[in-house]
Amino acid sequence: MTIQETEQTRPVLATPSQILAEDTLLEILEDARLKRLRAELRDQLAATPRGQSPSGAATLDEAISQWSNSLIMAETANFLPAPSQLWVTDDTPREWLGHTLPGVGTSGDNPDAIYRIASVDGARRFEVLGRFDPDRRPAQLNIELHRGTKVTPPHMVNNTDLTPLASITDRHLQIAADGSFRITIGPKEESPVHLLSAPGLLSLGSRDMLADWNQRPSWMDLRPLDDQESAPFDIAAVKQAVYRDLPNYLLFWANFPNVWFGGLQGNRISPGHTRTGSMAGFTVALSWNLRPGEAIAVTTDPVGAAYTGFQLMDPWMIGANAKEHQVSLNLAQTMPNPDGTFTFVLAHEDPGVANWLDTTGLAEGLGLIRWQATPPGASIDPAALVRDFQVIPLTALDSLDLPRVNPEQRAAQLAARAAEYHSRTL
Repeated sequence: MTIQETEQTRPVLATPSQILAEDTLLEILEDARLKRLRAELRDQLAATPRGQSPSGAATLDEAISQWSNSLIMAETANFLPAPSQLWVTDDTPREWLGHTLPGVGTSGDNPDAIYRIASVDGARRFEVLGRFDPDRRPAQLNIELHRGTKVTPPHMVNNTDLTPLASITDRHLQIAADGSFRITIGPKEESPVHLLSAPGLLSLGSRDMLADWNQRPSWMDLRPLDDQESAPFDIAAVKQAVYRDLPNYLLFWANFPNVWFGGLQGNRISPGHTRTGSMAGFTVALSWNLRPGEAIAVTTDPVGAAYTGFQLMDPWMIGANAKEHQVSLNLAQTMPNPDGTFTFVLAHEDPGVANWLDTTGLAEGLGLIRWQATPPGASIDPAALVRDFQVIPLTALDSLDLPRVNPEQRAAQLAARAAEYHSRTL
């Protein structure tokens, strides 16, 4: 069967392994022992300073749900009959395959990214066959190979970047006229595009970065190149692994905001941070603690990056439903200033500004701005990425002369947002 014939039989992300993993997640969520364990962890986190803050308390249940779902998907990846890429992270619930899958998240999950992982044996050989939609290709595809799996929270460098064994982006691929490509993985190099593995269980992760939600995730299929025996799928073993690993997993991610960019609080913004590996580019983090009638205006320079996006998160670093709320904006969703910069306004209520980011009523939370796939060879000063950051009264927004929308335009903007987000499941 050709790549095109395989693609036509199902949605790009609806692989047999994906269907198995989502059915497994929904079944395990009904488990009584898991519910008791989650309740115990909730009591523990509710007693923390973040859990006792109004915004932290209001979002704690959702955070516990997302972290639990994330762990179940990660454990399932380790027990699949054969290694396969799973769409594991999306804080926004999705309706497809005859069910509604709740949000699956960990920390700072980007609504513009399609996150996939697979657990692979570093001593084995694999290939990834893939294909881009030539007319709706993502702004960037990055692929990384890491020691360990998603189950054990990875070692962090400067609390932000992972240190991969190997990493590539679509700029490294040999892409045919029809959009197809091939990658090999294993302990010895065997193709022009190869990820060199190491002994042990490894995590193969990829992200399709969508600068426009009309862009399509790439089709990819992970295949073994040597003989590997398939093991029967054992949901009981997955449950036991979840019981064992959930406390450490939840407590790790619950504490992560305390160390992320030094533990931002109040109305603050970080300096620009340079990222390495396949996600080479820049990030800027911020926190907000807005009173009624206040707003934050942030002006950024896109610096010619193929992808840049701004997202808001709750105090636990989980994003709200991105289909229902304008909690993130990417290049296609943002209206520029006359000089090509972007000014975003964080506010509790719609101020009529085109680039409004909705706090969803939370008094405090966190934000993250990303720049990826910057022009090759460009000299970019991280300190110049954010031109302005100011806390102002909502009544002062008129003085900034920003692009605006009326209520009808906002309604159309939100309707398009919901439809375009859903299209990734088609």
